[in-house]
Amino acid sequence: MELNFNEKIAICYACCGPTYRETALQKLQHFHFDHPNIYYFILTDDKEYFKDVNRLNLVVKELKDFYNDYPELEKYEYFLESENIDDYVDKFLKTEYKFPFSTYRFHLLMASEYDITNVALLGTDTDLNLPLIDDNFLSEKNKIHNAVSRWVKNIEEESMMLVVDILNEKYNLSVDRKIMIFDAAGRFFVFENKEKMLELFNIWNDVMFTLYNNDTQKYFGGWYAKNDEYILAPIYNALKIQFEPTDKFHNLFIVNHNPSKERFWMYTP
Repeated sequence: MELNFNEKIAICYACCGPTYRETALQKLQHFHFDHPNIYYFILTDDKEYFKDVNRLNLVVKELKDFYNDYPELEKYEYFLESENIDDYVDKFLKTEYKFPFSTYRFHLLMASEYDITNVALLGTDTDLNLPLIDDNFLSEKNKIHNAVSRWVKNIEEESMMLVVDILNEKYNLSVDRKIMIFDAAGRFFVFENKEKMLELFNIWNDVMFTLYNNDTQKYFGGWYAKNDEYILAPIYNALKIQFEPTDKFHNLFIVNHNPSKERFWMYTP
């Protein structure tokens, strides 16, 4: 595929469990392609699963590779490890496990190691429409692109004041009264530099562990995953990360939800 940009881009997936790993593997083998400016970052529970993938610029890490530097991960945001589908379902249901979407923040660390500041955080059921990206697109820095789904909320809603208070008390950052919320299925960041990218990581990481340590992360839970949209929205706003005000790039993400396959245990009688 001919691409019209000269900067490096990171395409990132986080996946644990056999069905999500399989989807990510199929994407790498049959949908994605080699290009010197495209890097693929996988964060998973089993990196051996991807050992036979022959793809240029592929980096696979396990979440536990970060445990030494971030020990609270193992307690609060671990990936559910499983040997097979039956084992995964048994553990998932018995422990009431929820996948922690906030672990996607560690892709920012992975990207920084390769001097990449254009980072797409994608669900395994989401694709990035690369032909829409060119050098002009990437020239607008410190921006988040998301048109999968987004909506406006007051910060007093959805427990967001818990995050707003952390940002104010620990970082002296303020948040607007009405802010944009971005769906987690697809997020594309164009950072000005690594420092800006790591600023987001550090604050995001600190907010997450503060919420966990205060036992308040539970107010952001979803039905099968620990969601982070309402945690991240105040952070984006406080850090002045801009967004496209129109649906100019509404086809940037292609979402193909297949819950009957990936979350099959919820649909099996």
